[in-house]
Amino acid sequence: GELAVRVAPVASEVRVISKQVLSLGDERVVLAANFAVEISRAGLFQLSFPLPDGLEVESLTGPALHHWAELTEEGKRKIVLHLNGKTIGTQTFALALSGAAPTDVAEWTLPRFELNEAARQTGELVVRPTTGIRLRTVNRQNVSETDPRTLGGNGQGALAFRLLQRDWNLVLGVEKLDPWVTGQ
Repeated sequence: GELAVRVAPVASEVRVISKQVLSLGDERVVLAANFAVEISRAGLFQLSFPLPDGLEVESLTGPALHHWAELTEEGKRKIVLHLNGKTIGTQTFALALSGAAPTDVAEWTLPRFELNEAARQTGELVVRPTTGIRLRTVNRQNVSETDPRTLGGNGQGALAFRLLQRDWNLVLGVEKLDPWVTGQ
């Protein structure tokens, strides 16, 4: 009989560029990521990413996506994207993750979207707080802060970052302002 061998992709053959918007509300957090995956070798049939703690997939779409599934390995959840036949070239996907907003925290480590198969992963991230939440950068690694207006983050109090490497890390200070009433 014939032996079928599925070759794991070599990481250098996958590059990712993402545009992400993280909306932080009083009760919910939503991470919307549009990402382009450049695949330079045929025979890559799936991609995967760790599901950040506390978040669920709201939607995941893309022309090259056949279907997706959630798996748990060693207590860690991950999402596997099963791709259609010919996947060489640049494939685009749209992902929305959502979950409960962090409560009563002065500092919050942002959830990170990162494809396991990517050798290089760069992108942009805009963080948009709802009214009454003030954010500031506390700690950042492999991330550079930039003007939110250059990345389309015109909302009040928005912060914007360039993600320089796949293993970026960003901690924001979260301050909830008391609501106030002004008389006219």
